[in-house]
Amino acid sequence: MIRLIVIFLFIFQTSIYSQSFEGIISYSITHNYMDSTLKNKVMPSKLDFYISGEFARIDQHTKIGVQTTIIDTLLNKHILLIQLMDKKFGIIINDENDTNELEKITYSENQKIFQNINCSKAFINNKNSTSTVYFTNEINKAYNINFKKLKGFPLYYEIISSDFISSYEVSNITKQALDPILFEIDKNTSIYTMKDFQSLMSQ
Repeated sequence: MIRLIVIFLFIFQTSIYSQSFEGIISYSITHNYMDSTLKNKVMPSKLDFYISGEFARIDQHTKIGVQTTIIDTLLNKHILLIQLMDKKFGIIINDENDTNELEKITYSENQKIFQNINCSKAFINNKNSTSTVYFTNEINKAYNINFKKLKGFPLYYEIISSDFISSYEVSNITKQALDPILFEIDKNTSIYTMKDFQSLMSQ
């Protein structure tokens, strides 16, 4: 009986992802700083979101390089990839201390079109910021790691905090088959929890 349930769940999950979006979603990003001294802060200027099956990869482009996160939605695991000198590290990002638990979401009847996709509007408040979001149900919400309680996948969001206002707007959507190697982690990468990595860096 247990085996039949496992098989059913596998088929069900496979069916969900086989009907989902596969391809690349790119965002342009702008930042307005409340304090001009923060302008040299390393913030992303572009974001590329690769989606295929249960996996996603996020590449955030900054002045000093690209920061990559690999997401396994079935295992609910996020691994941040970092290279320091000639060493590669993977840091497991846990949801235990995630501020998304404090999110309060208000949905609006307003809608807007982004890249020919009709999106619904929502307002999100949490402990440190407020956000305006336009989201779609055409892309599986399981890939959404920024606003986990949101009933969809965001194609535009503006985050207002005490230090800056950041706007993320989809600039291009390309539906295409992706090479599975995009979601693989180099075998030479050492995997750590955040706590263990911080201890390592303090040595």
